[in-house]
Amino acid sequence: MMIKTRKIGIMGAGHVGSHAALLLAVRGIADEIVFYDIKQEKAAAEAMDIRDAVSYFPHHVDVYDGSMEDMKDADILINAAGKRAFPWQTRLDLLEESVRTCQDLVPRIAASGFDGIIISISNPCDIIAAYLQNRLGWPAQKIIGSGTALDSARLQMQLSGQLHISRRSLTAYLLGEHGDSSMIPWSHVTAAGKPVLELIRENPEVYQMDPPDVILEKVHQGGYTENADKGCTEFGVASAVCEIICAILHDEHKILPCSVKLDRHYGGPSCFASVPARLGACGIEDIPEISLTKSESVSFQKSIQVILKHFQWALSL
Repeated sequence: MMIKTRKIGIMGAGHVGSHAALLLAVRGIADEIVFYDIKQEKAAAEAMDIRDAVSYFPHHVDVYDGSMEDMKDADILINAAGKRAFPWQTRLDLLEESVRTCQDLVPRIAASGFDGIIISISNPCDIIAAYLQNRLGWPAQKIIGSGTALDSARLQMQLSGQLHISRRSLTAYLLGEHGDSSMIPWSHVTAAGKPVLELIRENPEVYQMDPPDVILEKVHQGGYTENADKGCTEFGVASAVCEIICAILHDEHKILPCSVKLDRHYGGPSCFASVPARLGACGIEDIPEISLTKSESVSFQKSIQVILKHFQWALSL
């Protein structure tokens, strides 16, 4: 019996796609990685650069460039195709161009015979994940957006730095759009199971942090700051994607914040948005709803409406 290797296909050999590939290789998550890009020479060069490093990895990984047909037997396909945002652009400003890219990719994916799980990174993340699911007609559990997995890491960074609590001891995530309308459900932001706002109220001399609205703004501005000062964001989102992939390939049943299709969840309409979801070998296994306060629910539904509005526009293109 042949042992099945873990194969990942990556559409888009730009900053995020290439760094996701490197992390998948260095961490030993994948045994085989294939790049596809409209600039074939770019895909070939990225694959070659990683192959140069394999001698110094803990174990072997096969990395190469190929066609969409080479993705057929991949376990997971990463959608990292599209242009990066200029410093003055929001993620939503990328919508039309990202949809045009998807209009080219969807028939290629369908024709390739690929039948695995798609993880979409391309912005605006929630809308592009929804667009892919709509146009491919696949079960919703097989298409996942990286969503607020990255935003949640940025929140954990802020809280850890200000409260002087290890990120690993914090439960903290954002809900809604991977963008400016995302919100923090503070009633579920905890340290050792205790709400951090309660922790601060009880012991303000030991635990201090910026007001919640300031924390949220810092999280929202994180990507813009990185994009303005270094020209892109890459390490954080690549790490978030690798965590999602790891949970799927190892059937971890791990709960992570990511963009999934909600169907009457949280009392709202059918829509892709980021919430905590349980991930395993089949993709999305379950969406365990958390209870939101009235104000949190209002903020979350506002974010949902932003996504829905732009998704309807995407379908009209």
